[in-house]
Amino acid sequence: MPSAASPAASTDGPGSVTARQTEAGLRLARLRAIASAVNAGGDIETILDRVLLAVCRGEPWPRGGIMAVNRQSGFSELVTGYDPDGRSPDRPRRWALATSPVTIVAETRRPLVIEDAQRSQDFPGYQEDARARGYRTVALLPLGCTNAEEHEMVLSLHTRERIEVAGEELDFLTTVAHLVALAVERVKHLQREQRQNERLRRVLEAGAGLMELVLDGAALSAVAGMAGAVLPHPMLILDFVTGEAIARGSPFPETLDERGWRELVQGTAGPALAGLAEGAVPGEVVLLDLSAFGLPQKLPVIAEPLRVEHETAGLLLIFPRQAAMDSLDRVAVQEVRFALGAQVMRHHAEAKREARDLSEFLGQLFRAGAAEPARTQARAARLGLNLARGMRLLSVALPRPGGGPAELRRLLAGSLGRAMPGALAIEQEGVVAVLLPEPDGPAPDAALDRLLVAPVRARWGIRPVVACGPLCTLPGHYGQAWAECGRVLDLARMFGRDGLVRQGDFGPSALLLSAFDGALVRAFVEGTLGPIRRHEAEHGGDLLRTATAFIDEACRYQATAARLGIHVSTLRYRLRRLEELFGLDLEDSETRFRLALAARLTAIGIASSES
Repeated sequence: MPSAASPAASTDGPGSVTARQTEAGLRLARLRAIASAVNAGGDIETILDRVLLAVCRGEPWPRGGIMAVNRQSGFSELVTGYDPDGRSPDRPRRWALATSPVTIVAETRRPLVIEDAQRSQDFPGYQEDARARGYRTVALLPLGCTNAEEHEMVLSLHTRERIEVAGEELDFLTTVAHLVALAVERVKHLQREQRQNERLRRVLEAGAGLMELVLDGAALSAVAGMAGAVLPHPMLILDFVTGEAIARGSPFPETLDERGWRELVQGTAGPALAGLAEGAVPGEVVLLDLSAFGLPQKLPVIAEPLRVEHETAGLLLIFPRQAAMDSLDRVAVQEVRFALGAQVMRHHAEAKREARDLSEFLGQLFRAGAAEPARTQARAARLGLNLARGMRLLSVALPRPGGGPAELRRLLAGSLGRAMPGALAIEQEGVVAVLLPEPDGPAPDAALDRLLVAPVRARWGIRPVVACGPLCTLPGHYGQAWAECGRVLDLARMFGRDGLVRQGDFGPSALLLSAFDGALVRAFVEGTLGPIRRHEAEHGGDLLRTATAFIDEACRYQATAARLGIHVSTLRYRLRRLEELFGLDLEDSETRFRLALAARLTAIGIASSES
């Protein structure tokens, strides 16, 4: 029966249904073995070894390997291999990418079959290796994953004899590659989680140790050293209470070492960096421009203000090594910030207590003097103040709202503490009293400007008023010196002065002027001279200068005309215009007094502003 014989004959040939079923069963068994190897767990190397063993156990692939594409070195490197004949120690473990097909497979992400590697001249490196090791047909498949060094991996399988690789076999091997990729990525994910958990544990333990260090009363330098181990980024810690500036690492390692960076922040760049505390948003990365200090590139920085009782008592600056910080970096930042906040809080409490005691003592000294000099000097010594040596008294105030007196005191104390040992800044009556030791004479104006004016300008963008008082060599001198500083501040406010101001800047009338109300003085000057100034601004002329010259020359016509370089008739005409336009009769002594006083007040204001 042909119809029966035909099917019966078809069951015995190499392409028969039975043969295909047998091949499918073998592939299924191999796939089970591979899946079992993948799911058995272990590290990446172990999984790759098991998978390769399962693939090469039996025909048609008795040997093979997994290669890593290392573009940096320019070689295809053996990750793991299987050879039933054993490995020879002198066999190569890497091949030049220029002569290897693995680069093509990795880039195209498609399988590649070399029918006879011993004869193919497309890849000389494979041809040489195939002849040396005795293999023929090669199948290469991209695994779609990378090894621990993030190099792409390729599966390479070899046969002893030349064979034809069917599409079903390539589909099977592609499935194997997908299983391997899934397993490798799962292991990597677990390893990343383990590393993250371990890092988080270390960060939290280090944070706890950091807080213990703070509570044990360690110095800020020791706390900063441990903070550097918690947060692996360059950082800068500014303590506005003590004036310390501690750098850990340099944000410019190629151009500026840590020592150079520390000197820069403790010097000219300090005020600019401290100014980042104003308006800083914790955790936000901003670009810091340090071009004024010879560092042209803009620097990413995170500014974390350290606040105590609603006041900024310090600042933590972090300079990320990469563009963005990860979540554990942010956890580390908070641990460091928390510990430094506690450290600065301790300094703040100590400084506040000392400042309160000093302020109370100076207040009594300014008001009542030293009724008992010996006891007064002894108490001053307990507070760290040596009244036995000469001290220059100054008073510093802000011309308009900026920081409060407490914050101004901390800023000046930090600036003075770094440059002038023994100097004190004490909050007193809404301003800051500054005591400067003078063992070798008064500090030059340039030094005072750098220590007292520049930090305020860098922090708040305004210049303070610095009233420079006299030298105090005895406890009884301080009350008079403080009164003089108060007069100078009043005069500076009256005439809109800022910067360094002295009583002598206002001439011999300073004592009298300080008794007047500033607003009344300005109103008097404006009411007397304002109409003349406005007329001259609109129509020109020289009426005001003519009037003041006439008064200065005691109403002598010829002397006044000679002083102004005009004819006497021109002088008489100008005097008539003053009377016609403004009702000013300069023959009247009261009129002359009002004009002379207004002109003198104006001259004092102009001279003090320019001095």
